[in-house]
Amino acid sequence: MTRAAPAARGFQAETIEARIREYESFGIHRTGWEGDDRTSAWLRDTLRAAGVEAELERFAFPRVEVRRARLTWSDRTVDGVPLHDGGFTDQGGLEGELCDADADDVFGKIAIAASAFNGDRTWTGPEAHERYVALAGRGAIGLVIPTGDVDGAIVLRNAEQINRPTTLPVLQVALRDARALASALFVGGEGTLEVDGERLRSRATNVVAALPGSDADARPVGVMTPKSGWFTCAAERGGGIAIWIALAEALAAMQDRRRPVLFVASSGHELHHYGLLDYFKRRPDAASGAVAWLHLGASIGARHPAARMGASDEPLHAIATEALAHAGVSGFEAMPPGAPGGGEAREVHTRGGRFVSFLGGHRYFHSPSDTVDRAVDAERVAGWAAAAHEIISGMLALPE
Repeated sequence: MTRAAPAARGFQAETIEARIREYESFGIHRTGWEGDDRTSAWLRDTLRAAGVEAELERFAFPRVEVRRARLTWSDRTVDGVPLHDGGFTDQGGLEGELCDADADDVFGKIAIAASAFNGDRTWTGPEAHERYVALAGRGAIGLVIPTGDVDGAIVLRNAEQINRPTTLPVLQVALRDARALASALFVGGEGTLEVDGERLRSRATNVVAALPGSDADARPVGVMTPKSGWFTCAAERGGGIAIWIALAEALAAMQDRRRPVLFVASSGHELHHYGLLDYFKRRPDAASGAVAWLHLGASIGARHPAARMGASDEPLHAIATEALAHAGVSGFEAMPPGAPGGGEAREVHTRGGRFVSFLGGHRYFHSPSDTVDRAVDAERVAGWAAAAHEIISGMLALPE
């Protein structure tokens, strides 16, 4: 039987959708960009209005500035987005013969990930960085990867190796813009790859807060959500952000809460969790010192989701599974206890902390088409929000 959702306004679908639309309205949410900074100020002010003394915490990160990123061949040019953990060319680019990246001889050539035209996702998957390094070792001077959502718009890969980037310039191009490349590979020819950019030191902000509990010696509960990403990220980040706000409001209004509660909305998600790593660097005991963390990760309540739930151990897995059932949430994969999956829960896991994690993907994941109208289901988000509220209640009741 579905249990009634919390009555507080923040858990209602109308409020959730309005908040996700406001988040979307700030524009592109890449780390340190204007949209990311505006999100930080909005979250701080929203929590303060609820009685939660949130603050902005600045951290340094490697910001990629791109002047031009494109491939030109014959009489065609396609613009793209370089991997932020890839290399750069000089201004004017590099000229070379176009070849299939799976060819035996790639030396001195611009490699095209031709298998990506047929749905091969290994060029952007977890193992992809090793493929880039191997191509560079075989003498390729650049790599072009066609990527696309269901409509052919570009889909970007996170910069998991931002602190040790490959020297190989790698250009991601929209599948719908790059189909002519297949013909160019068939007939042969040369092209010019230009990835004119640089990696600069810049600053971004996390939003952090701590609610005190009645027992100063009690271990805290942590609630975290990423707030940055490649584009407007309405479904990727919006659900987690709306639930994070609702939980902060509800916990601030709770009169009999014994445990403290830590909140962090982190930037740097697409850059190997740069912001959360800074948060834990400043607080070395926070990951393992909390009784448990709730990670509000990607694509919570998205349309056409590939939703997952993970937990660090059997007791938390049981709490989460029961809460999701009570809230009427279905259609998700429950990962085995102990599996953090992707996302920021990994950072709690590697530091010996306990967690429950909501995460996943959806049809427009990492695409500029990830908007409220295309990708968000506010009623579905509300179901996950109700489950999150019950999970937090269970965490607050955990023994020391």
